Amino acid sequence: MKKIMNTPETFVYDMCHGLAMAHPDLEFVEKFKIVKKKEIDDEKVSLISGGGSGHEPAHAGFVGKGMLDAAVCGDVFASPSQVQVYNAIKKCATDKGVLLIIKNYSGDCMNFNNAMSDAIDDGVKVDAVYVNDDIAVKDSLYTVGRRGVAGTVLVHKCAGAAAEMGKELEEVKAVANKVIANVRSFGFAFTSCTVPAAGHPTFEIGDDEMEFGVGIHGEPGRFREKIDYSSGKFSDNLAERIVKDLTEDLGLKKDEEVVLLINGFGGTPLQELYILNKSTTEALDKEGVKVYRTIVGNFMTSIDMAGASITVLRVDEDLKKYIDYPVNTPALTWGGAMNEQAEAAVEAMNAIAKALGVTNVAAPAAKKAKKAAAEEEDANAVYEVEGTPAIGETINTAAFVKVVDKMADVIIENEVPFCEADKMGDGDFGMSIAKGFRQLKADWATRKKGDIGEFLVSCSEIIKEYCGGASGPIWGSAFKYAGKAMLGKKEVNLTDIAFLFTEANRGVYETGKKSFGKGAEIGDKTLVDALKPCAMALTKAAEEGKKLQEGLDLGAKAAHDGAEATKTHVATLGRAGTVGERSIGYPDAGAHGLDVIFNELAKYIKNFKA
Repeated sequence: MKKIMNTPETFVYDMCHGLAMAHPDLEFVEKFKIVKKKEIDDEKVSLISGGGSGHEPAHAGFVGKGMLDAAVCGDVFASPSQVQVYNAIKKCATDKGVLLIIKNYSGDCMNFNNAMSDAIDDGVKVDAVYVNDDIAVKDSLYTVGRRGVAGTVLVHKCAGAAAEMGKELEEVKAVANKVIANVRSFGFAFTSCTVPAAGHPTFEIGDDEMEFGVGIHGEPGRFREKIDYSSGKFSDNLAERIVKDLTEDLGLKKDEEVVLLINGFGGTPLQELYILNKSTTEALDKEGVKVYRTIVGNFMTSIDMAGASITVLRVDEDLKKYIDYPVNTPALTWGGAMNEQAEAAVEAMNAIAKALGVTNVAAPAAKKAKKAAAEEEDANAVYEVEGTPAIGETINTAAFVKVVDKMADVIIENEVPFCEADKMGDGDFGMSIAKGFRQLKADWATRKKGDIGEFLVSCSEIIKEYCGGASGPIWGSAFKYAGKAMLGKKEVNLTDIAFLFTEANRGVYETGKKSFGKGAEIGDKTLVDALKPCAMALTKAAEEGKKLQEGLDLGAKAAHDGAEATKTHVATLGRAGTVGERSIGYPDAGAHGLDVIFNELAKYIKNFKA
C-alpha cells in the first residue's frame, strides 16, 4: 500500500482539516467529524448529508452555497454515528428546519433516523429523504433495497438550490423526492480499492475482468465478466448496455431530457471518463433521449477504485431551474456571476443595517459561542460513584458500574471471536462493538454515576457515537431505554433487572422500526433472539419470587438457548438479512455475542467481591 497519510487512525481527521484549510468559508468540527459552513443562514432550510468517508469529494466537498450546509463524516466506508449526526443537526438547526439527505444503506438509515428522532424530541424541525438510485442491485445478495450512489449528488444540487431560494422545509423535501423519483445510476469496476486501515485491496479481480454493477464500497453487483476489446468498440458497447438498463428502469421516452453525470470511482483518468461520456451521449441519442446538461468527473468515488458509474436524471422545466441555479462548493461550481451579485446584495444590506444603527449583529454568534463553551465544560466534567459496591438480593449503583465495566472487558476480550462468528454479515461485528466499549472505558470518568439509570443513559451516549455501523444505534438505544427505565434507582432487584432488559429489548425494536418500518422479533435471526428470551426468563423468575442469582442464571440460559436456535433460522433482518437461506447453519453474531456476555456477567455477579 502506498498512500499519502500519517496513520489510518488519523486519516479522516487529517483529510477534513486539509479540506477546511483550503476553503476558509468552511470549518471542521473535529469532535464530531462534521464539515460545515462557518456561517449557518437562519433564513433558509439547512441541508445535511454524510456517510462513510472514502467517497470524496462526497460528501464534504459539496458543502457550500447552493448545496449542503454540513456533511457528517464516518470512518472509511462506515456510517457516522447517530451522535455525530445529532450534533450536526443541532449546529445547523434554523427556524425553517433541517433536511437530512440519506443514502439507502442500513447503517446510514439507522444512525440518521435515530439522530433525527432525538432532535425532534428536542423540538428541532427536521425531516429526511432517502436516495436509492442504484439499479445495479438487481440479482445481488449483498444489499437490502437499492443503494444510494452518485445520484445523491444531484439530490444535493436541486434540494440545495430550493433551500437557497427560500423555500419551506416541505417544499425542499418535495424537490429532493422528485429528483429521487427521476434519477438512476449504474456502475462498473476494473479494480478493487484499498482501505487505509486494511492495507490491501478489498477483493481480488483478474487483469482481464470487470465487475458489472459494482457498489461504491466495492460490493459485488450483478456479475463479473471478461473484458473484450476485440470489437474496437468496448466503451461504446459498455455504454449502450448500461443506457439500455437505465432508460428501461426509468421509463425514459423519446425526446425527454436528462442531466447526464459521468462519475469516476477515484482511480480512472479523466480522459477515460470523457471517452465514456462520448459513448454514453451517443447511446442516449440512439434512444432519442436529449442531454440537457453533462457533468463529468469524480463526485462519488470508492477511494482508488478504477471504474465509473453513469447517472441520468429526467428533467422538466421545474427541475432545470434547480439544476441551473448557481452553486459554489469545493467540488461543484457554476453560475459564478450570480453568486457575486448575491454577495454584493448582502454587502448592501449590511450597509443599510449599519446606517439604521443595527449594532448587535454579533449577538447570535456570541450566544452560540457561549453555548458551545458550556457544552465543552460539561463534556470534560469528572464524576465519581458514591458508596461501596454491594451485591446481595440487590445491586447498588457502585456495583452496577463494575458490572458494566466487566461487560466492556468481555466485549473487548472477544473482539476477534465475535468477528469470526459474523460469517453471514460483514465480518466486523466484534470490531464494531469493541470500538465503542473501548472508548467507554477510556471516557469512564466522564460518565454520570448519580444513579443506575443516569449511568446507563450516560453510557449510551458513548456507545451510540463510537460503536461502528448499525451497532451504535442498536446497542446505544438498548442502553438508553434501559437507563430511562431505571432513572432515580440507586439499587435494583431481580424485578428491576427484568424490566431493565425488557426496556433494552424495546429500544432495539423501536430502533429497527424507525429505520426499516419493522422491529426485530424472535425468529428474525438478530440479537433479539437472545435478548428477548433473556428478558422473558428474568421476568418469569421475578414473578415466581426466585432469588437474584437464580434469576440471572435462568436469564443467561435463555439467552444461550435463543442464540443457539438462530442456527436453524432463515435471516429476515439484521446482519445476515440479505443472504436469506444461506444463513442456515450459522448462529447470528449478535445473538451469540449476547449469549457470551450474559453468561460471563452471571458468573461475575455470582463470584462478586467488592
